[in-house]
Amino acid sequence: MTMRPDLDYVDEGVDLQDPALYKPSRARFGKASILTPIAYRSKVFADLEDEKIWTRSWICIGSQRDIPNIGDLLPYTVGNHGVHVQRGKDGLTGRYNLAQHGGCRFVPTQCQTGSKTRCSFTSCGYSRDRGVIAADELGDDTPTMRQYLGYRPERLLPVTVDSHGPLLFVNLDPEAAPLAERLDGAAEALALDAAAGWEDAESFWVEYEANWKLLGRALLRSLAPKAKPAKKGGADAIVLRADADYSGAPATVFWLLPNLILLRGEDHALSIALQPTALEETLVRVRVSGARPIEPAHVDALRAALDEAGSTAATLQDELARFGTPSKPKTSLDSLPLEEDRAAHLLQAYVIARVLKRHEVHWSGPLYAAATR
Repeated sequence: MTMRPDLDYVDEGVDLQDPALYKPSRARFGKASILTPIAYRSKVFADLEDEKIWTRSWICIGSQRDIPNIGDLLPYTVGNHGVHVQRGKDGLTGRYNLAQHGGCRFVPTQCQTGSKTRCSFTSCGYSRDRGVIAADELGDDTPTMRQYLGYRPERLLPVTVDSHGPLLFVNLDPEAAPLAERLDGAAEALALDAAAGWEDAESFWVEYEANWKLLGRALLRSLAPKAKPAKKGGADAIVLRADADYSGAPATVFWLLPNLILLRGEDHALSIALQPTALEETLVRVRVSGARPIEPAHVDALRAALDEAGSTAATLQDELARFGTPSKPKTSLDSLPLEEDRAAHLLQAYVIARVLKRHEVHWSGPLYAAATR
């Protein structure tokens, strides 16, 4: 199928921008059904999210501490777009990678499946990201330099960069509202370096087999099982209060939509950046900061909570992938169960509002296509 944003997004015989599709899910909590399972299994819906969410939102990609030296570069794939942030003498600069397609003459078929492919060459809009690239690896005329920067990096399409505390954000929309307007009640909690002596105590990446929306809701429940909405967080934030988190301490829980989950305690903070790597896979970049080293028992508890969430989300992913299909004939997209999770209800309201919003400019979709003979 050739995707035409101006002619709407259609999959499984359904117009994914038809408000009627989401009407049962837009009711008040207790009456609203779950979001249509198509949203968790459709490549077309993922492309719709790329156009409406990932390319038009502030996305947390890491920390300023990741690139401390002039010339250091942090690559990150936002939706279908390979970008990077580099530290220069005058601060941080965000750009699209020179080779959006990994340097291939055309995008290989295996890179157009909806999965980010493990590429032996480097990161691009279709492959898995590598870690931070040190300045000395970007020397004159190196393969890495040619992939990301080219010979005239000042000519690359710019990406808006901003930060709050140590956390680093990008926005691919050149007309994006300032980050400060999107932080809502999370602004104070995100200022992690405001507390004297706070440092990163633990950081790692881990991947789970579930759509980012399912994994995010499972993480909230697993890390802070008794958390309840504390207040309306605004259009781009879910704010919860918890009696305890993975460390046993009271915490405030923020989900700065779409991809940053933050648990803020009195003397520590946990940040999780969600990054879709496939329709049914999500990479989480985990960072714990605090005034003192984290206890080994708390690291174990954190990893256990993450794995519990990953298992829960994967089970739900498998169920929704078969919902309303011949393999589950007793289910129907016309009779979805109620959404019983308050945070998930807030999340699906956000997703629905975003995918139904119309824009004058369509600028998503594949940048490259496979060559034809």
